[in-house]
Amino acid sequence: MRITYITAGAGGMYCGSCLRDNALATALSGRGHDVTLLPLYTPTRTDEPNVSETRVFFGGISVFLEQYISLFRKTPWLVDRLWESPRLLRAVASRAVETKPAQLGALTVSVLEGAHGHQRKELDKLVSWLTDQPRPDVLDISNSMLIAIAGPLKEALGCPSTAPCRVRTSSSRGYSSRFGRGRRHSFDRTSSMSTRSSR
Repeated sequence: MRITYITAGAGGMYCGSCLRDNALATALSGRGHDVTLLPLYTPTRTDEPNVSETRVFFGGISVFLEQYISLFRKTPWLVDRLWESPRLLRAVASRAVETKPAQLGALTVSVLEGAHGHQRKELDKLVSWLTDQPRPDVLDISNSMLIAIAGPLKEALGCPSTAPCRVRTSSSRGYSSRFGRGRRHSFDRTSSMSTRSSR
């Protein structure tokens, strides 16, 4: 079986989800399956041989720039590769940067809005790359925070997909006071649609 497995990097940290996804991809490959493990945001860091692809999609630098500087939502894809280098992403991720959830709320909501968010270009890049690869038999999205990409990827690839149905409503409630009830409803609607499309 050909499996495309999408995971989320955690910068320079060891992340339980990254370790799990890498171990699962390794085990599936050992059973004879053709597994492509695609990292998003940053390269993954593991305590075993890393089997993920070298290229990183939804690169953390691009995601940040597109959120706060509208110009970067329109730059050519070829230009974007300058700051999507795995080496540069590792270097930036290795720096100790304090992150405050209250300051990341708008970016998080935008990513959760999928094709309607500021990072739509990143979704288009991922779709373009995947459609040029051999069609997978199944697509697995390992993280509920990536649920908004499930629908567009399933539609583009025409294959079954799986995604966790555990959406942290407590997190989405936290946005309502700062980003407005309408944005939360948008997130809930996107999550609901993407979850249904992954079945």
